[in-house]
Amino acid sequence: MTNNPQYLIVHHGGGTDADPLANTSNHTAETINAWHRHLWNFKSSLGWYVGYHYVIEKSGKVVQCRADNEEGAHCIGKNRSSIGIVLCGNFDSTVPTKEQEEALRLLIQRLAKKHNIAKSAVVPHRKFVNKSCYGRRLPDDWAAAFLSEIDNRTALSEYSTIELIAELRRRW
Repeated sequence: MTNNPQYLIVHHGGGTDADPLANTSNHTAETINAWHRHLWNFKSSLGWYVGYHYVIEKSGKVVQCRADNEEGAHCIGKNRSSIGIVLCGNFDSTVPTKEQEEALRLLIQRLAKKHNIAKSAVVPHRKFVNKSCYGRRLPDDWAAAFLSEIDNRTALSEYSTIELIAELRRRW
């Protein structure tokens, strides 16, 4: 368990072993769960094997797979000091859907406020490893830029993370 996350680390699903540029946008939390169970068998307190705390599917659906203060399995050396968020898809060859961007924006704003995480600590996975993750098609500051935007449609401070996920589900 981690007491206070210091980073929001954003990932993309990436390609496959056979095809690094494969489009994986149709993957789901369940797809990732099955793969991570096979890889690590590291079950979360929420009953998932997914190493990320949150999965954002192509439709914008957000699935919480680990408690915010729970150790992740998404970034070696940072699993106890970060919250991992993955967007389904391969952003070396495509870009996130508008629904994914909106869901990520709201989720990042909520988590950053809740855990007092600075804009400079909203980073792509590649900041800590020699990978392209969260994809070559997206600049390093893409996810952090969502903290510069003001959301006039949703009073984020009024929502718990569970309520925010429910609100996002209602929208899509």
